[in-house]
Amino acid sequence: MTIFSVPGPVKALFDHFPLQTYPSISKRDEAMNYELAQRTYDFQGPNALQADINDTFTLGVYNTFQEPSSDVALATDPWCLYAQLSLCKKNSLKLPRATKAESNRPSKPRQKMALLSPLATQNESLPILVEGYNKRFIRSSDDIHDSLKSRAAEDPPQLMYISLLEHVIYDCWMTQVLYHLNNDDFLKLYSFESCPGRNNLLVQRLAVQGLKASLIKRNEFFLRHKVLAQNIESTGVSYNSTNLLEILDPILERCKKVFLQFEKLFQSKQFVDSPTHLELKIASYVLCIMNLPIKVPLRSFLEERCKTLVNHSRAILNKFKN
Repeated sequence: MTIFSVPGPVKALFDHFPLQTYPSISKRDEAMNYELAQRTYDFQGPNALQADINDTFTLGVYNTFQEPSSDVALATDPWCLYAQLSLCKKNSLKLPRATKAESNRPSKPRQKMALLSPLATQNESLPILVEGYNKRFIRSSDDIHDSLKSRAAEDPPQLMYISLLEHVIYDCWMTQVLYHLNNDDFLKLYSFESCPGRNNLLVQRLAVQGLKASLIKRNEFFLRHKVLAQNIESTGVSYNSTNLLEILDPILERCKKVFLQFEKLFQSKQFVDSPTHLELKIASYVLCIMNLPIKVPLRSFLEERCKTLVNHSRAILNKFKN
């Protein structure tokens, strides 16, 4: 007997119970298919249908809401909604429906929007754009942001306004969702699932803490507002802290001032059939802010002082309805 020989007892065992090869098990089942269908929304319109599945894309977002005056699914986050509207503009698509009709789904591949966890991305940030199927190309949230910003590069005033929105309005949006929402309302914006134990206050608090910690890293918010970022990463300071209020109040006031400037600008502006990227950007913020609870200060301000912006944003939304 050599070291390569099979010992007698082992050989006798396998002779009596020979190895059996079984076929591969499918990675998907009915439960998984149903779960994926619940998280997926189809863009509408003739251009949403594709002959080849490799010509399709999927936009990954945190969650969706249904705008009260329509049956469309809109991303709950301004960056995600801007990407959603921009894809509609670029590809002549219509917005996905909020209500699903599974039996009426066409057999052809189509462009989609899906609810994802930010943990599915390398930098824990959404939106992302997955292009192709057999061979996939993934654009991160930063890539999408840079690409959309470059489309306004030939129009310096528009680019300047977009940069203003990405700092003043974006930062105010962040403070509103970080400090003016309870855990349930925050999870409705930035989480699509109810994980086991989510009703447990400790589990819920940990889930919110993790989402906020990843969210403040997007668009370099944590660099512009280091004290607020440190406050989010530690639970030792409350919102009622005098120091925090001294930081948050000026952010809100600057945001109000910018919105009032746009309100005045849009009062003398006629709606055009093809909205610019600046208009899409403003509409994304306005529609997401109007989806916040009524008690949130920024929503109350928009309703009372910026009716033209709200109406203009809803007119843009109507442009992309099926």
